[in-house]
Amino acid sequence: MGVMSRRGLSTGIPALRYLPTRSNREGWRLQKEVRSLILEGVKERQKAFDHEKDFLHMVLEGAKNSDLSQDATESFIVDNCKNIYLAGYESTAVSATWCLMLLASNQEWQDRVRVEVLDICPGGTPDADMLRKMKQLTMVIQESLRLYPPVPVVSREALKDMKVGDLNIPKGVNIWTVLLTSHTDPEIWGPDALKFKPARFANGIKGACSHPHLYVPFGFGPRVCAGQHLAMVELKILIALLLSKFSFSLSPKYSHAPTIRMVIEPENGVHLLVKKL
Repeated sequence: MGVMSRRGLSTGIPALRYLPTRSNREGWRLQKEVRSLILEGVKERQKAFDHEKDFLHMVLEGAKNSDLSQDATESFIVDNCKNIYLAGYESTAVSATWCLMLLASNQEWQDRVRVEVLDICPGGTPDADMLRKMKQLTMVIQESLRLYPPVPVVSREALKDMKVGDLNIPKGVNIWTVLLTSHTDPEIWGPDALKFKPARFANGIKGACSHPHLYVPFGFGPRVCAGQHLAMVELKILIALLLSKFSFSLSPKYSHAPTIRMVIEPENGVHLLVKKL
């Protein structure tokens, strides 16, 4: 992840990604290794004649029904498998980690969410109707995603020459939107923009800030995260199940160090003290 993050920063100067630097060589090696591992897994699935209709099955079916060359078919399979890991697993896992850290350091909100969860879903896994009723939990997750959005930057390419205010943007330029900036701007969120305050979402996103369109933890526009609703459901179920069975507090070993890589992750991990209820 660290190597991929450093290579991602070369987007602004495309030529950098082709130079045989130490970081690039490591990135090329990892790309080759990951590609080999994925294709080996595909071969094992095909040899086993396993017809389980999971994600890999759908990817293989899509590749089989295409008119792509052998190399293009392999790239199609590898790219989709990498995407589902980076976008569908890593980002959600890190978001859950930050949410637990915030709850562990804010016992009042942890207790409020736990009471709500136990009241709505006394036992077992919450269903869709139950999740919709968990307003306190939703507010906590929304606030967590505001302070620690799954991805730090959203990038778009200008398709034509354009002017934004006094700024001239030539066609082909990559425009980066730093989500942490818009998510913690006092002019948008108020003087307590840097504080963990889930109550700001009591009346939804529109009631939380002066410009709701600037709250974009899953991106925006035609390329908004396709799995945003699934990610929210996953986060709600995971946090609800954990809070119904355990209480959390920060360990004295915890050192707060958010680091921007492919996702905003804790550099030193999140050390929690867990107590079974």
